[in-house]
Amino acid sequence: MSKNVAKSLCTGIYVRVSTDEQVQEGFSIRAQSEKLKSYALLKDWEIYNTYTDEGISGKNIVDRPAINRLLEDIKAGKVNNVLVFKVDRLTRSTKNLIELVELFEEYNCAFNSLTESIDTDTPSGRMFLKIIGIFAEFERENLVSRLKLGFERKVKEGYTLATGSVSYGYIKKKGQKLQEIQPDEARVVREIFSMYVDENKTLNGIATALNQRKIKSKTGSVWNSTVIKELLTNPTYIGKVRYSVKNDSKYFEAQGNHERIVSDEMYALAQDKIKRTSRISRTKQPRQEHYFCGVLVCSLCGAKFSTHHRLSGTNEQGEKQYKRAYRCNKKVYHRKNNICKCPYIAHYKVEEAFVRYIENITDFANVSDIELNSPADNNSKNEQQEHIAACESRLSNLAIRKRRLMTQYVAEDISFDEYRELIDIINEKYEALEIELQITKNEAQATDEASTVSHNDIILNLKENWDYLTNMDKMIFLQRFVKEIRISVEKVNRSSNVAKVDEVKFN
Repeated sequence: MSKNVAKSLCTGIYVRVSTDEQVQEGFSIRAQSEKLKSYALLKDWEIYNTYTDEGISGKNIVDRPAINRLLEDIKAGKVNNVLVFKVDRLTRSTKNLIELVELFEEYNCAFNSLTESIDTDTPSGRMFLKIIGIFAEFERENLVSRLKLGFERKVKEGYTLATGSVSYGYIKKKGQKLQEIQPDEARVVREIFSMYVDENKTLNGIATALNQRKIKSKTGSVWNSTVIKELLTNPTYIGKVRYSVKNDSKYFEAQGNHERIVSDEMYALAQDKIKRTSRISRTKQPRQEHYFCGVLVCSLCGAKFSTHHRLSGTNEQGEKQYKRAYRCNKKVYHRKNNICKCPYIAHYKVEEAFVRYIENITDFANVSDIELNSPADNNSKNEQQEHIAACESRLSNLAIRKRRLMTQYVAEDISFDEYRELIDIINEKYEALEIELQITKNEAQATDEASTVSHNDIILNLKENWDYLTNMDKMIFLQRFVKEIRISVEKVNRSSNVAKVDEVKFN
């Protein structure tokens, strides 16, 4: 059995000494560096770089260029392990230490201190991080509590909490406490309320009307029924401000200091109509009922089709009945000039077109003669296993070369620049081999799965058996063996269209 090769931690060594500490040999830059490099070698860690702040106090982080370079390399994924001589070399500020530990955790970076024996691989090291985390959580909870009290007070005083996302119809410039009416948007808000209350238009109807006139929403995107409903139920338009919109238990409204856009009467009528209008919910159909979904591609624009169904009535038992269909994903319904002109196509018409296509295929005549476990398959599996073993062996050799380079660097046989140049070359080869290994393992797994599938999954004679398959069998076949089905949809008249399968690409 081949042995998996673990990738060593890419370590950033940080050393610091202030002017007063320079006289102490135990804290000298050279002494710290030598001990930390030897420790990294002992732990079989790869040294990415040494970060040195000389003659600088540890009171803060801002004024230390080396530690800031270290933090940037952590964020960039170049360093995933930090090694220091003592914790106070990193910082003397508890606040900064908490922030640093949180940053390490966020970017999955280990932290180790040689003198205090803090090692995140040991129980005591993990305990230290947990203690730091407890202090951090305590500080965060206090901060959140203070912020919440401040936000609540601000809303009760009549000011909105919104900054860059104020309600449509208003604008709030940076530094201003009050939101101001944006005249053009305010006219649209009044028109939306009027269309809904006076003209009795639906939410979708209002959205379509605005999109056809190319009126953009606050975010610059298109309108839809959800956005329209949120606008109609927003009390900001009658001069109120809100707190905790997404939490019903903490939600409250207060009288705001800004100008209103609509009257109380118009707003109340809109709320009453929304409550009286029953919400229509489409029942989600079982996925196997739409077995062409995922492989059906529009010949006109190249986009995939998504499922679509409409309520067509009820049967004798009172159960809801749906018409199954597909639509092109690039068909945009809120504009007059559609991106794709392809119309809807019913599921049964896609089925008919696919059956017509496979009836004309001659390549499948001898498909039933294929054995599931042929000698060719066995040879392929043996080759894959041999290649996996070879990749893992090469990875192991590269790991040994990296360790030798580290030994040479610590012994000062090579300079840091030479070490860095050579280690980068090895790492590049290592990463390429890891990718190659993973691809081969995936291929081997796919070969194993293909050799063990049942005759219900693989349709050995597609022409003869397609009509006898269940929806689940058809879905399994299409997902496993069909890459895409390119289909054209032609409109015959206003209420009818036909489908034609142009090409089927098999995996």
